[in-house]
Amino acid sequence: MLIGVISDSHDHKNNILKAVEIMNEKNVEALIHCGDYCSPFVKNWFDKLNTKIKENFHGVFGNNDGDHVFLRQNLGKICKLVENGYELIEEFDGKSIYASHMPKQKTIEALANSGKFDIVLSGHTHSMVNKKYANGVLVVNPGELCGYLTGNATFSIINTEKVEAEIIYI
Repeated sequence: MLIGVISDSHDHKNNILKAVEIMNEKNVEALIHCGDYCSPFVKNWFDKLNTKIKENFHGVFGNNDGDHVFLRQNLGKICKLVENGYELIEEFDGKSIYASHMPKQKTIEALANSGKFDIVLSGHTHSMVNKKYANGVLVVNPGELCGYLTGNATFSIINTEKVEAEIIYI
C-alpha cells in the first residue's frame, strides 16, 4: 500500500494541488496529514484527491490550526480528523501507525523503540526525517509542503510493504 504523508501545508494552494496531482498519478491509496492545514477552505484543494485516497484520508491538528470546529465541518467531509485531534493511532495494510503534529524527539524515540508501531509520523519542525531504526520501525517527518521556511516543498510516500518512505520534492 502507498500512503501519502503531508505536514505543514499552511494554506499553500499551489503546493497542495501539486501534491494532490502527484499522489493521484502515483496511485497512492491513503493520505495522512500531520497537521497545520491552517484554514478550513483547504478542503477545496484536497477535494481534488481521487476517491480512493479521500476514503482513506486521515489527519491530526497542528498548532496553527485555529478553527477546529470549521475544519471538522468542512475538511471533515473528506478527511477523518482524529477524535482527540492530536494523535492518530491506526492500522494500514497490517502496519501500526502513529502520527502527531509535534511530539518531542524523546517521545518519537520512545515510540520507535517500543516496538508497538511500525511507522511513526510527525510534522511541526518543517525538517525532513526519513529514518529506519534497527528494530525496523520507520520514522518520517515529511518536511513542509508549504516550503516557507526551508525553501523546499516536500511530502512523502510510504510503501507499507517495504516499510520505506520516499521524499517527494515539489
